[in-house]
Amino acid sequence: MDSKLIQKRVDDLAVAMTAKGMREPHVQAEFKANEESRVYIKRKRGLGRDLLGGECYEFFTGEIGAALEKASAFIAEEPNAEEAKLNDFMAALGGVIDLGRQHNIETDFLNPLVATMKRLSENALTDQRAA
Repeated sequence: MDSKLIQKRVDDLAVAMTAKGMREPHVQAEFKANEESRVYIKRKRGLGRDLLGGECYEFFTGEIGAALEKASAFIAEEPNAEEAKLNDFMAALGGVIDLGRQHNIETDFLNPLVATMKRLSENALTDQRAA
């Protein structure tokens, strides 16, 4: 595999990450002496408000073609952009509910949030989005 093909595959992975709604995608192919080649992907977690904080990293090792294929398969299995947004929202809502319980917030405030979380979870499992 020549360097131009590797560069194209790396660029294509970044495009695929963006299409999946991943923020600030970074893809890198590495070659080091006496080590397996490695493909490394990084992206920001969450919707940009750092509600879930930080960055996510994945490493795929092996012959460069195989490592690129592993990275591509990983990205393909990730949720699409809309599912990722819903997952982020549900995680943030769950965090708010947990915070309310930790601070002994009255159940009158928490019950509507818990009910919303339950409806969202059921809709996500059965894909019952409003038309």
